[in-house]
Order: sequence, then C-alpha cells, then structure tokens
Amino acid sequence: MLFPEVDEKATKEKVDSLLKNYHKIRRLSGMPIEQKVTATYSLDPKSFTGMNSSAIENGTIKKLDAVSLYRDINAAINTLDAYSRKRIYDKYINSTRYYDYEVFSAEQISEATYYREVGKAMIEFAEAFQSGSLLVFENE
Repeated sequence: MLFPEVDEKATKEKVDSLLKNYHKIRRLSGMPIEQKVTATYSLDPKSFTGMNSSAIENGTIKKLDAVSLYRDINAAINTLDAYSRKRIYDKYINSTRYYDYEVFSAEQISEATYYREVGKAMIEFAEAFQSGSLLVFENE
C-alpha cells in the first residue's frame, strides 16, 4: 500500500518531541568547540583506563549531528505551505515564546481551529522531515 494509515496521535507526539528541542538544537549547532587543557597540558584528556578519550572529537560529532538535524528541520519547514509553516513557526520556532492562547486570540480564531491547524501542520512536517522518518503508521 503506497499510503498506509498514519497514527496521527503518535506522529504528532514525535513531532512535538523533536520541535520542542528546536532552540536547544539551534544553540548546539552554533556552539563553539573549545579545547580543554588537562593538568599535564595535553590537549587529549586521559581516562582512567590509560586510553585517550577525545572530548574534542565527541564535541565535534555532537555539533555536526546538531547542524545536520537543524538543517533537516529547516528544510522540512520550508517545504510546507505558508499557512502550515506559520503554525509551526508560531508554536515552536519563534524566539519570542507565546502561549497558544495568545496566538489564537491575536489571530481571532477559535481554540479548536487553532489546534486543528497546528495538528495538520505537524503531520505535514512529519511527512517532509527526513523522508517521513517521524511518521508512525497504524498496526506498527
């Protein structure tokens, strides 16, 4: 079947879980990687096992993962129509954090309409993000 039935509730939970961390991901993707100098003035901190651990490598990998995730999120948002993009932006991306009731009151729409539109935008985002990797299907 080309379009199996999507479990909307589970899919929305996955989208919410990802997008709630958008600002953290954005900060991590721009986080400077600082080298640490140990007491022995080595740039590679030693572990108690005598093996070199690489905090710099781990930090770099973490940053690259965050950059990749940040780009994937933005690419998915940019594929949405303007209305859905606005709903996702207002709820998750806007640096000025508003409560949901502030958004639907300012736009003079009902609470039910607002949540219906946000839900639709979340499903569309899930479809667009990494080729649908956030989609949860019925009977899985």
